[in-house]
Amino acid sequence: MKKAGIENFTFHDLRHCSVNNLRLAGNDYFTIMAASGHKTVSTFKRYNLVTEEDLVRIKWRDFDREAGSMDTSMDTEEKRATKNAP
Repeated sequence: MKKAGIENFTFHDLRHCSVNNLRLAGNDYFTIMAASGHKTVSTFKRYNLVTEEDLVRIKWRDFDREAGSMDTSMDTEEKRATKNAP
């Protein structure tokens, strides 16, 4: 690497790069963790770097349109009775 003029380069630089590229491609954390061999979220977080540019590009999803309506109400006895009614 020194002959190529690249200094302070390590194997972990490649891991940082690949983890971030997988995330930017839209993959979920668990899939990226499996692909990169990270077994804990705390270790994975060291490689998953979120930049200011990432925050600017954040996309908010319309859950009603994309994933069906999202039930955020609490699970109560009344709700369970209604759900299980014939």
